[in-house]
Amino acid sequence: MLTQKQTSGSVSDCVQPQYLGLAVMASLDRRWLLAVYLIVPATVLTIVLDHWVFGQILRVAILPVMPEQWPLWVIIFGLPHVVAGTLTMVDSDYLRHYRKQFILPLILYSTVALAGVLGPSLVRVLVPSWLGIYTIYHLLTQQIGLSFTMLRPSRLMLFWKWMILLTGFLLYAGVYVGANIPDATIGGYDPYALCVIFSGSSLLLLTGSSFFLLKTVTAPVGARYLWANVAMIGSVFFAFVFGYTIFIVIIPRVIHDLTAFLIYANHDRNRNACTPHNYLYRLTQSLPLPFFLILPSISITLAYLLQASHHWLFATIIYLLTFMHYHTEAIVWRRPNLHRQHLNFA
Repeated sequence: MLTQKQTSGSVSDCVQPQYLGLAVMASLDRRWLLAVYLIVPATVLTIVLDHWVFGQILRVAILPVMPEQWPLWVIIFGLPHVVAGTLTMVDSDYLRHYRKQFILPLILYSTVALAGVLGPSLVRVLVPSWLGIYTIYHLLTQQIGLSFTMLRPSRLMLFWKWMILLTGFLLYAGVYVGANIPDATIGGYDPYALCVIFSGSSLLLLTGSSFFLLKTVTAPVGARYLWANVAMIGSVFFAFVFGYTIFIVIIPRVIHDLTAFLIYANHDRNRNACTPHNYLYRLTQSLPLPFFLILPSISITLAYLLQASHHWLFATIIYLLTFMHYHTEAIVWRRPNLHRQHLNFA
């Protein structure tokens, strides 16, 4: 998963071993980022077999509507990734570097989090709805951003990005309306049918634009990664059309979280393996854990403890961490920020 690459002038403090004065940094092989998308054919095959071979027994009698009904899902996915992203910030250099950028958002999202837990009933409905839309944006833009690292900049990239986002938003809206307002109509039309028509149209535009973007690919796996993202959003559309709501949530979440943990592993190794700058790695130096397992293990544990209590304070903390995570992740991984300087792709 992580390979060694000789890089000159690395900002990493991990300068041993050395060869001819070149510092060694760990590299994240992009093929691992591509392997995460195996969830796409697996879920599509499951839908096909269940729908046409097994008489929809999975959808009707076995699968829940949402994966949150699985205890193991709640323990591993979602909040642990949010906690992990927050823990990468527990670094004195990072806190000093980013503090001016995050003070106002911290105040804003603290207020929103409190309102979402303790505010009037309408606000307690609006805050999770906003968070749901923000979540879709966050899940998709991470994968879009990684795609862009393998492409030569072009105007078409922005169109491609918004076709993915538009398709995702439309499908999310369709799920939300179906779950909360099942008898709703929009101008006399069925919202489900409108969602299928408009999301299908944006998916076709996305697919067409992808052929033109192939000319801008710069990385060896760039074309496959580009199509993997089209397949991801296409599989979500497929799940929506056939009523497998659970896969609409599972597919982008699994891809997003596993990708993020691969990135964190590469970043943390380059930043902390030799000289632990992050307080988490200073405290865990003596633990008999492989380096790449430290962050996931602690993140899953902390996330579980946060979710184990239904006290308003813990619910507020979860809201705050989630909103701040979405905000910070959109900033820290862009060049030339400190996080990005310790992330190395092969």
